[in-house]
Amino acid sequence: MSSANLALHAVVSELEVLLRGDGEPHWADWMRRVITQLEQGNPGAPESLLRAYGGMGSFNDLALGQDYSNGRFQWKADAGELNDRLDALRGRAWELARAIRDATPGPR
Repeated sequence: MSSANLALHAVVSELEVLLRGDGEPHWADWMRRVITQLEQGNPGAPESLLRAYGGMGSFNDLALGQDYSNGRFQWKADAGELNDRLDALRGRAWELARAIRDATPGPR
């Protein structure tokens, strides 16, 4: 695996752990699929990740640390920290995936 793919793998792996830890299976599973693609040497892995970022209800729209119980919405005590970490990892993953995709010859 190239150093760029290794860096992307590390960031996406951190994202998966963060997402699973907050009970967000949909996006955690998406990250797991990207990780598997990277491990298999699939050149489409960066594009698979980038597809998560567009449109309504996308990965960009996700906020962690929310709780809905007893008919009420509330934020968890560590929601600010969770979302700061999510934003940092989400941005880094986007940057790495774009750089890898843009450096790869072929159609987009």
